Amino acid sequence: MGRKMLLQRVVLYSILIMLVISFSACSRKVETKKEETKEDKIIVGFSLGTLMEDRWIRDRDIFMSKAGQAGIEVIVNNANKDSQLQYRQVQKMLEQGIDVLVIAPNDSESEVKCVKAAKERKVPVISYDRLVSNADVDVYISFDNYQVGVIMATYLVEKVPKGGYMIVSGAENDSNSKMIYKGALSVLQPYIDKGDIEILAETWVEGWTRENAYDFVSEQINTYGEKVKAIICGNDSLAWGTIDALSEAQMAEKVQVVGQDADLVACQRIVTGKQALTVYKPIKNLVEKTVEVCLSLVNGEEIKSDTTIFDGTYDVPYIVIGVEAVTKDNIDDTVIKDGFHLYEDVYQVED
Repeated sequence: MGRKMLLQRVVLYSILIMLVISFSACSRKVETKKEETKEDKIIVGFSLGTLMEDRWIRDRDIFMSKAGQAGIEVIVNNANKDSQLQYRQVQKMLEQGIDVLVIAPNDSESEVKCVKAAKERKVPVISYDRLVSNADVDVYISFDNYQVGVIMATYLVEKVPKGGYMIVSGAENDSNSKMIYKGALSVLQPYIDKGDIEILAETWVEGWTRENAYDFVSEQINTYGEKVKAIICGNDSLAWGTIDALSEAQMAEKVQVVGQDADLVACQRIVTGKQALTVYKPIKNLVEKTVEVCLSLVNGEEIKSDTTIFDGTYDVPYIVIGVEAVTKDNIDDTVIKDGFHLYEDVYQVED
């Protein structure tokens, strides 16, 4: 082999080696880029205690939409009112590497173990709409549930300042139920003390089930009959069961019934006069604030809260979302104007 040919081969081999090294470097760079992209992706676990009521389906859908717009990947689980299932789902989310846990607990007390599991992995926790008791979550974001009760009772004492009342509260293991109840009693108590209002019967409805509300109210109607003048219901689903019981007893037109959540069927009942009032809770505002706080927690930013709330052991930062009364007189300017429901759906306008 001549010197010239040997030199050419050396040059050729050198070029080939350089190309291989360059290609390998590019490949590693691409892989690193992929890894960085994966690390930069924010993943939020959204754990819902239930999807049985219309409002929770709306929460889920709006949350996924708003989070997606913010570049957040969302893992959603529905525990179907099963605390053990919710715990297993949260554990799975943590194994999947979520950056923030947003939890609407099925049971305010049982789900402390979900928060504990997250904290063990140093994952921040947002208690969403329902407060987890004795858990020291990073922040509680919810509507002003105390004010919900105040709005309900204030409306009723204006319409029915004297007479027999019933209170059909939501599940006793839901902190919201207790706050609504306290808000309502803060208004009713002076009337009760004067003897103008009598609480004929009250109950906590396990699972917030419409059927249980119907059964309870039916039984009380058999006992008290025409003495019943007003009923405070923990939400619109309970109001539905309550109004069904009143309708069967031909008392629906004589009793003022209030609820909350501004469910579509409740709004339809309001415009036809079957339900007196619902409390509108703008879920969009709740979701937007929650997504904002998720980003802040991931970035290690300080969370600014409106106040604090005692969870039974700890004072927890509490971000409060406002609520609004909805009656037949202002329904067009509230839920319909906000796009929460369509005019055609509320008034059941046929094409």
